Amino acid sequence: MKTNLDTLFKTNLSYESEGVWFDINDQTSFRVRRFGGANSNKVKMALAKYHKPYAKQVDAGTLSIEKEKEIMIRTFVDSSMVEWKGVEIDGVDTQYSPEAAVKLFIGIPELFQTLFSYASDISTYKDALGNS
Repeated sequence: MKTNLDTLFKTNLSYESEGVWFDINDQTSFRVRRFGGANSNKVKMALAKYHKPYAKQVDAGTLSIEKEKEIMIRTFVDSSMVEWKGVEIDGVDTQYSPEAAVKLFIGIPELFQTLFSYASDISTYKDALGNS
């Protein structure tokens, strides 16, 4: 019995590069590009940008966990975040900006982990899900 590999591994490249919506609830959503795949070059460039100032600490194994998390968040925001709807920060409706996203994700690390997992999952970017 043959397996149709397209159904397992083929993604919609426009979903990967333009992003798909992840709904938290009826009012709050985040549009994210794939963390990898067709978006790999953006991920690599962002990772290099944020790691470079700390290269010696990374090599020596002395980079703090907090700084590692911040680098990962900044890499994700630069490479994968597109926009959001319905986000409040400190009780104030907040328009998307990279700076606001970094602040939000540092303050709510579980939200960051959830979005990161969603953006890293190949199934998120398949046509079958009806993403747009």
